[in-house]
Amino acid sequence: MPRAKYLLDKFILVYNQMKTFFAAPLILSLTIVSVTPRNLKADSHAIEVSLQNCMHAKMFALHVIERRNENRPIKDYEKIVFESPAALEIIDDAYKTENLTAKSNRRKMEINFSEKWMNQCFECSCSGFWADLEIALAKIKKLCT
Repeated sequence: MPRAKYLLDKFILVYNQMKTFFAAPLILSLTIVSVTPRNLKADSHAIEVSLQNCMHAKMFALHVIERRNENRPIKDYEKIVFESPAALEIIDDAYKTENLTAKSNRRKMEINFSEKWMNQCFECSCSGFWADLEIALAKIKKLCT
């Protein structure tokens, strides 16, 4: 009887391996067929938009923190209607950040602040949240003039 159990276990093992080996080429071929050039083009466009949004997040954050360090009051931003929810988050965070007086430390802090927001954009690339920061940047730059 132990010999029969051994053979049955061996058969089940070989059968499962055969299923895996027969299924693997099928899964691979279906995957290759489903990844058409059209899908690749759409994916690359989505990645390009995401990268642009993250660069706009970096530029927006840099501009806000620079103006904060030049003592621009936060109430100036309350007059602006932002389409991007990220804009208000960045402004709020900038005014919670410590204001450094030494120029060399200040510039390093400004760069770190903008890169922090760019990295957050890369980590959480929900395009609706980060969209329209280019428009928001243009709006706050108008405040300077």
